[in-house]
Amino acid sequence: MLPVVSVVGLLANPVEGFAVLDGIYEYENTVAQYNTYTQRSTSEQIMERFSAKMEEHSSVEMCFTFSGADKYGGALGILEGTIYRQGADYAMLNRQIEVYAFGDTKWIYMVENNEAMVMLHEPTSIDVAENPLALFSAQLSKEYSFSNNPNYYIEEELEVVEICLTPKGKKLPYASIFLRIYSQSLTPHSIKYHATDGSWYEATITAYTHRDQSFPPEQFTFSSKNHPGVYITDLR
Repeated sequence: MLPVVSVVGLLANPVEGFAVLDGIYEYENTVAQYNTYTQRSTSEQIMERFSAKMEEHSSVEMCFTFSGADKYGGALGILEGTIYRQGADYAMLNRQIEVYAFGDTKWIYMVENNEAMVMLHEPTSIDVAENPLALFSAQLSKEYSFSNNPNYYIEEELEVVEICLTPKGKKLPYASIFLRIYSQSLTPHSIKYHATDGSWYEATITAYTHRDQSFPPEQFTFSSKNHPGVYITDLR
C-alpha cells in the first residue's frame, strides 16, 4: 500500500506525484535487489562471520548512545558512553556508571555515589546480562537461537542486517535481542534488548574504531587513586 502522502501528492500535482511514486518504486526495487543478493546467507552464517570479524578486531573503541523504556512505556532517558574492548577484557564508561572487566575480576563504579563493587568476572560467559561482550562470541548459539530469515534495511546508503536472538533458557532476563550489523563491514550497528517484563533497552553504536595498537592493562582496571574517598565493597 502506498503512503497517504504519496496519494495526496499525486492528486494535487500529477507531474510531481508520479515523480514521487517513481522514487518509491526505485527505492523498493533497490531494497529488493539487496535482498536478492544478501538473503543467500542465513542468520547463522552471518553470525559466524560477525563473530570472526570481532575476534579479528582484538582492540576496539566503540562510542554509543543508550536509551530505553520501562514496562509502562516511560522513557528512561539517553546516555552517551564509550566501550573499550581488548579480547575478553573491556571497560564501559558513561556519566552514571563505569564497568571494568579484566581477567577474572570486575569493578562496577557508581559515579554519583562514589561507590564501587568488586566481584568475580567470567570472561567466557555468554549471558549478555553478565557479559556484554557475549554478543560477539562464536559460542552465542549455545544460549540463543537465531531467526531463520534475517531482515534487511538500507540506512544512509548502507545495508544493515537485523537478526533476532531468542534465549533457549527461560531463566535469562531477556525475551529477545535484536542485533543489527552492517552487512559489508560486519561491524555492529545497534543492539536492542526486550526484557521479559516488557521494558526495552537499545545501544546504538555511533562510532567504531579498530586499533592496531593494544590498550594498556590500566584501561580495564578501576583505580581507587583516581577516586578519593571511594567506598569499595568486595564481593569476591
